[in-house]
Order: sequence, then structure tokens, then C-alpha cells
Amino acid sequence: MVEDLRRSVISESRLRAAERFSGRKLRLNPANTTLVVGVHAVSLLGLWYWPRPVDLAVALGFYLITCLGIGIGYHRLLTHRGFKCHRWLRRTLAWMGGAALQGGPARWVSMHRRHHQTADREGDPHSPLMGFFHGHVGWVLRWDEQDDADHHRLVPDVSGDDRWMRVMDKGLLFMLPWAVSGVLCYAIAGWRGVLWGTVIRTLALWHVTWCVNSICHRWGRRPNETRDESRNVWWVGLLSLGEGWHNNHHAKPSAALHGWRWYEVDVSGYVIRLLARLGLAWQVVRAPRAANRARLLTDSGE
Repeated sequence: MVEDLRRSVISESRLRAAERFSGRKLRLNPANTTLVVGVHAVSLLGLWYWPRPVDLAVALGFYLITCLGIGIGYHRLLTHRGFKCHRWLRRTLAWMGGAALQGGPARWVSMHRRHHQTADREGDPHSPLMGFFHGHVGWVLRWDEQDDADHHRLVPDVSGDDRWMRVMDKGLLFMLPWAVSGVLCYAIAGWRGVLWGTVIRTLALWHVTWCVNSICHRWGRRPNETRDESRNVWWVGLLSLGEGWHNNHHAKPSAALHGWRWYEVDVSGYVIRLLARLGLAWQVVRAPRAANRARLLTDSGE
């Protein structure tokens, strides 16, 4: 009964949104389009400049750092407030996420909160129900209604008066952490290290992150009832260090731990648990008990 109602609501909303989407004149975001096309183009140099062991080590190291920065910092801490920590750690996690070149923290958080408020319905910035390409990367290329907004006002709790956070949402300064990672890659491995440890690493994490929006709203398992099309996809969970358990996340967005079952590998969740044991994180929102998961549908609108 609940599943039939969910499908009916999503179907009607999908039709309305599709009509509105198809009726809009295509307007590209020139900055985002240039950046996305540019990173893809430069990454093609990897076909000629194959990586040395040091290049692979640098790429893997920064992939893990930035992936944890997005998953733990931008997503679970800043967006959903799944745990609390000291200001210095909050800043560190945010700058790690900023090095992923996915925008400043306030913009990222405001976009993601809007996704949860309108998931797979009209207003969702990146639902694949509007087309797989749109859900994956098209939404980044298109001009969004909030691209000109003051994101600090939309999500005042994210940066507050912290200048180290606010600087990443000032114009092109969102690229500052990414540029710092490039300098470190050059210092370690030269220009080929920049190619693999900064550019290609960024491209890889972009597509893994975008898979959470596209793949995890089209295919996969739905062990929890939600009002959207969110799904758990194991291989996205592995590549994203835990973000692929997306149906779990939509069932209880505030939970800092996304792996709810023993076989759901959630590296980001393990790191948060470690931080809590070390006294560096507290008030960690745990995964719901199995007996309580059936009641989550009424609270899944966070």
C-alpha cells in the first residue's frame, strides 16, 4: 500500500517536473561547463603519460582524503549534522572536501538539502527521473535557479562567521583547496603527479559522487521504505567509502553511519566511529535498530 502510494506520487510529480523541465530553454552555467569539460580534456593526457608508482600513490592518497572530506565533512557533518566535533576538525574536513573541486561548503550543502526536501520530485536539482545524463552530470552543466543565490543566507549554520569556511564560497576561491592539493602533488611527484594526483583523481571522484545521484536513484536494492527512488548499490558504496548505501541514508538522513548491516561496508562511518573513540567527535547519530526501521518512513523527510 505504501509502496503503491509512493510510486503514484513520484509518477505524477515526475510528469509535472518533466513537462516543466522540457519546456525550459537550455541555459548552461558557463563556469561549471568550462570546468567540467576542461578537467575531462586534460585528463586525456593520461593516455600518453602513464602513471609511475609514485603517481598512483599520490592519486590514491588524495582520492581517499577528498572522498572522506566530501562524505564525512560536506555530507554527514555539515549537511546533516550527524555528529559534532571541534572547530579545527570541522575546518580540516571542510578543506579536505573542498579539494574535491565540488564547490564551496555552503553551496554544496544548500544543493544537497534541497535534494532531500524534493527527492525525485519537482524541484530536485539532480533526479535521474529527468534523464540519466541530467541526474549524473547534466545538472552540473545547466544553470540552476540558486546559482546566483547567497548560499551563506540559505544555510547560515554551515560557515557562520568562520572565515576559513566562508572563503571557499567566495567566487572562484572554492578552487583554493584544490589548488593546494595540486601544489602538494607537484612537490611530491612533479607535473605527472599533478596530472594523476590532482586532475585525474578529481575526475574519478566526480563520477563516483555523481553515481550516487544517478545510479543510486535508478538501480539497486530498497530494503527501507522511503518516499523517493533511493537505492543501495554495493559497488558505489565501496568506491565512495560508504555513500552508496543511499536508501539507508534517505531513510534516516541524520544518521552519521550509512552501513546498517554487517555486510554494508562504510569506511566513512568507520572513521567517524574512530574519531568518537578518540574523543574527537561526539553526539554521533547512530543507525536505527532493525526493529525501528519500519517506522522511519514518517521521519524520512529530513
